[in-house]
Amino acid sequence: MNNTWVRTPLVRVAAAAVSWFGFALAFGLLYQVALAVIALGGYCASGGPYEIAVECPENVVAFAPLSIFGGLIAVGIGVFFSNGFGAQLTAWAWAILFIGLAVPFAIGGGISNWFVCVLFVLMGAVPLVLELRANAARAFIGSRTARGDAFAFANGERRSLMSMGAPVEGTVTPNAGHALAGFLVPAVSAALGVLLALSWFSAS
Repeated sequence: MNNTWVRTPLVRVAAAAVSWFGFALAFGLLYQVALAVIALGGYCASGGPYEIAVECPENVVAFAPLSIFGGLIAVGIGVFFSNGFGAQLTAWAWAILFIGLAVPFAIGGGISNWFVCVLFVLMGAVPLVLELRANAARAFIGSRTARGDAFAFANGERRSLMSMGAPVEGTVTPNAGHALAGFLVPAVSAALGVLLALSWFSAS
């Protein structure tokens, strides 16, 4: 079976856009779910044969599982179809998830919530620092052009925590156009995903 279409520029760019849009949408929904649960005292439940002290709102019940599985699918699309084009979702997803979810706990206040907040910040920040130390440029603009040519980074590359293999030695020196495309496609897509999450959650 011929899978050369997977390696085309259109697929790389579209996959980067879809993966970042999908992840931002999923995280935006999960963030609002966390805020809603914290506002209810940190716990709610739905369904089951027993009497429920705090009933979960319908949007929390609907969006909690959707956001989790949607985020995982979005990361998978980025890994298997963007093929290194654009800011690497694998480098940012973990940090965005934990550092972002630390905010609702900080808003909730109290010793237990603040403890979870600090723990989440550390869980997100430490892997991100390691990713950026391996190669910050790769995290922000990707490791390949839209055509699939591997970048040659001036300071070399090191394998990061989320790398599936050793870095590919490239010959293309990243220029302003590469940096702009590699950063803007994910950034704009993520912004649209967050906006949709905000409106979708509030409208439900």
